[in-house]
Amino acid sequence: MKTNTNTKIVWVILSLILALFLAPAAVSAAAAAPSEAELQKRFKARYPQIQQLKRDGVVGETDAGMIDFVDKKDAKAASVVEEENADRKTLYKLIADKEGITEDVVAKRAAKRNFDKARPGDWLKEGAKWRKKEGASPTREQRGNSALLRVQSRGRAL
Repeated sequence: MKTNTNTKIVWVILSLILALFLAPAAVSAAAAAPSEAELQKRFKARYPQIQQLKRDGVVGETDAGMIDFVDKKDAKAASVVEEENADRKTLYKLIADKEGITEDVVAKRAAKRNFDKARPGDWLKEGAKWRKKEGASPTREQRGNSALLRVQSRGRAL
């Protein structure tokens, strides 16, 4: 009987010690993940830079929902592109978790939307091939603010 009590006490102490070590890690992980609102602010702040890089033909949209260098990597633009893609990936994960779908589905929907809203002359990458978008410019309403990434799916914004 005394051994059972000692065993229970040991397990309780070990559980408390484990909880003390794991709790800060869980709190820091939650604190490190930006919210959708924080991501939206970052997209909005980078939006002019990204648009200029697109107009200059340095970057384009990919069918994976990311931006990439059209020709060769521009060292001056690399950090902006990396930050944009990292934030897009984080946003796709947040949306996927909320909607119960995969990140890939969210990314593909975003890519379609970005392709639809791209301006003539913007570079679009499908598979391994780049092409320039042709045709008339989308209206201001059609373009919206792609940095805010409201992906339409079955009548609801993701």
